[in-house]
Formats: sequence, C-alpha cells, structure tokens
Amino acid sequence: MKPPPAALPARLGTVLGAVVLGLSGCGFLPGHPQGTRALPEPATSASVLVIITNPASPAAMRATGALVIASARPREQVIILSSLGGTVLASSRAPGSPGIQLPAPPAPLPSRPTSFQKARHQQALQHYQDAVRRARAVVLAGQHRELTAWARSVMARAASRPASPGSQVFSISGDLGVAVSDISSLRQAGMGVLNGVIVVEGVSGAMARSAPAPSTGLQASAVVVDDFPGTANEEAAWQAGLVQGGAARAVILTPATGGQLIPVVEQGLDGAVTDTVTSVLFGLGRYQLQAAALRQLRRLLHLLTVEYPDATVSINGYADSLPALGGNLLLSQRRGQAVAQWLIAHGVAAGRLQAFGYGDSDPVAPESSSGQPLNRRVVVVINPAVSG
Repeated sequence: MKPPPAALPARLGTVLGAVVLGLSGCGFLPGHPQGTRALPEPATSASVLVIITNPASPAAMRATGALVIASARPREQVIILSSLGGTVLASSRAPGSPGIQLPAPPAPLPSRPTSFQKARHQQALQHYQDAVRRARAVVLAGQHRELTAWARSVMARAASRPASPGSQVFSISGDLGVAVSDISSLRQAGMGVLNGVIVVEGVSGAMARSAPAPSTGLQASAVVVDDFPGTANEEAAWQAGLVQGGAARAVILTPATGGQLIPVVEQGLDGAVTDTVTSVLFGLGRYQLQAAALRQLRRLLHLLTVEYPDATVSINGYADSLPALGGNLLLSQRRGQAVAQWLIAHGVAAGRLQAFGYGDSDPVAPESSSGQPLNRRVVVVINPAVSG
C-alpha cells in the first residue's frame, strides 16, 4: 500500500483554502493600515487513530507507517498497539498548525474616492492577497514538514519497541478492548467528541477465523480491517461481530480493495463513512445490478435509513480498462446511477444522493487482457456531518 504523495498537502490545502477565502472576504478586511495579523489556525475535528498491528510482520509495519504518514493531521492522537497482546508500541499527539504573521490589509477607501485612490487601493489589495497566498504556502509547507517528521518519529518508536516475551497470541476482542479503553481515556481527559478510528493490520488466515466477540463495547468508533485474507463468510462474521460490538461502522477491506485504506481512514477521522460495496460487481460492459449485490445493498439501505438518516451520499462508479460502448466514463456513471436508483426505489430521498463516474481511473486490482471484474465496482461515501 502506497500513500498518494499529494494526499496530505491536498487535504491541508482544502482546509487552508477556506481560511484564505475568509481572509479575503467580508469580515476580515476592516481598515487597519498598520501592523500585522496572525493567520488563524484552521479548525479541525478532534481525532484519534488507533492501529492494531503485528510488530513481527514487516509488511504490516510498512502499511502502518504509510497510514500514519498519509493520514496525519494537526493535533491528531495516534496510538499503535501490538496485535500480539495489546502492548502500546507508540502513542503521540501531532503538533498543531504553525503560526504565521500577515501584513495588515489595506485601509478602506474614503466615501468618495478619486480614480487615483481606487487604483492605488486595488494595487494594495492585490499585494495583500499575494501576501496571503504566500503565507498559505508557508503554512502548507511548514505543516507538511512537521507532520511528516512527527509521523516518522512515531513509527521509529513503534519499530524500536521489542515484542513482549510470550505475547504471541492474537485476540482481536482483547486488542479492540485495549483500543476502546485508550479512546475512552482521551475523551475523559477533555479532548472532546473524538472521531475515533481503529485500524486492524496484519490479519493472517488463521486470525481471520477468530471473529471479534460482540461484547467488546466499541463505543461508536469506526473499525477498519485492512487486507483481510478470510473467506466471504469470515468477512461477514467479522463485520457482524464489530457492528454488534457497538462500532459506528465496520469496513472490511480485502486484498482487492486494500488500496482504499487511506481514504477510508481519512474520511473516518473527518466523521465521514465509506462503504466499499465489493459485491456490487458488474458484467463486462454492463451496469445492471446483479442478484449477488442485494445483500450489501440492503446493508447500505439500513445505514442510510437507520444509522445515518440525514447523511448525504456520494456514489462513485468505476470500470476496468477494457473499451466500452460510449466509453468507460459513461459506463461507470451508469453503474453509480444504478445503485442510486435502487436506493431511491427503496425510500432514500433523491436529494441526498449524488452519483459520479470515474471510468478506469482508480483500479484496485491488476488488469488483464480480459479485464478485471474487481475494478467494475461502486464505492459509496456517507457524510453524516452534512444534512440532506
């Protein structure tokens, strides 16, 4: 699993872009011809990421490190636990946004400005906006450097922690209990309402047969299992156990969908939910829903009508790389629309749904001369923070 290299700057750019718009719009440009102003720190949701990983597995530790770096955000609490007994390998809180000073905005124009005054004011305003853009670039670069260095130091501590002697027994229920206890402690310590995400890495085939018990008390945390090697029945057992144990959302990523780990975790930290509808696979060049999709569609319907009745939803269709009639972009759009139409027919308001098509732009499995069924899929993103 490789994190997208521009993921962190892009996310920070989105947040800080809103700050720049606020600075250049009404409300932040009263007349102050002298002095400087501090660029306000962007507001971010309190978030905690707990990763249960196998310290004896190089692949699991690499995946853990990539996730910590790619999902790092200001003041995020990261806790890395050993899946071999629940030992804390590392625990740290990310630094906040670096501060920076801006020049004061230009003074307002007089009530009856001359053309010369208007021209000078427009020139001064342009200089100020350029300064804001430069400050934004400084914030982005500085924050990216600090968060990357912090994430690497967290992983260095985790990698240097020796495994406890005799702690070679995997117990997903016990490890989840430790993770939830850590999240509860942070909430009680005054960190506010946390967007808690628990990620399970390095599950082996033998481990997959031990589904979590429903009594773990997951307290509305999102749980993401990466690279799950089990059968469809074992996947269903894990999902059922996690949901019955109180998880706000249980996402089981198989080797075919593991590339979605980073965006799924980021959305969980933001408060959004991703449902990878892996059973909604389509025939070659087709967009009609198959009978095999009904189980996951019904689960998705439950999410949207019971658990998140006011959430908005993005339904993203994809295609493999084989040529399709009308093009893969249109085909993927129709696949997303097919899921949207099924949900509308079963009572979900059309205004809550948006269907998009992305063609063959984001494959989750290698293509072959005969295409790739796993890439003919639909990914649903639920955003509980936005009311429909």
